[in-house]
Amino acid sequence: MSKMQSETPVSIVLPTYNRAGKVGKAVESVLAQTYTDLELIIVDDGSTDDSCSVIESIKDPRIKLYRLEQNEHISHATNYGFQKVTGAYLARIDSDDVWYPQKLEKQITFLKN
Repeated sequence: MSKMQSETPVSIVLPTYNRAGKVGKAVESVLAQTYTDLELIIVDDGSTDDSCSVIESIKDPRIKLYRLEQNEHISHATNYGFQKVTGAYLARIDSDDVWYPQKLEKQITFLKN
């Protein structure tokens, strides 16, 4: 599987709350994308479990973790993440979702054409 790098960065926003058992797989599926020019903005919405520990154990400079002090719910966490976006394109993933490796590559190719 070849990696595709581009001049068009993609920001991915991942809000999470108490998903220690699932968020790692979501993060890994984003980082395993064949389209590699991305930043992963994770907003922890005041989790009381080990969600942040799971995220912090994944070492990748493309991850930007923001921790909210208390649970404000998914809309607030998502909007907070949107404010941190720097990419030309925006994608969103839920903390219990997993992407196929070529998802972003196919979407960016389609959008550019």
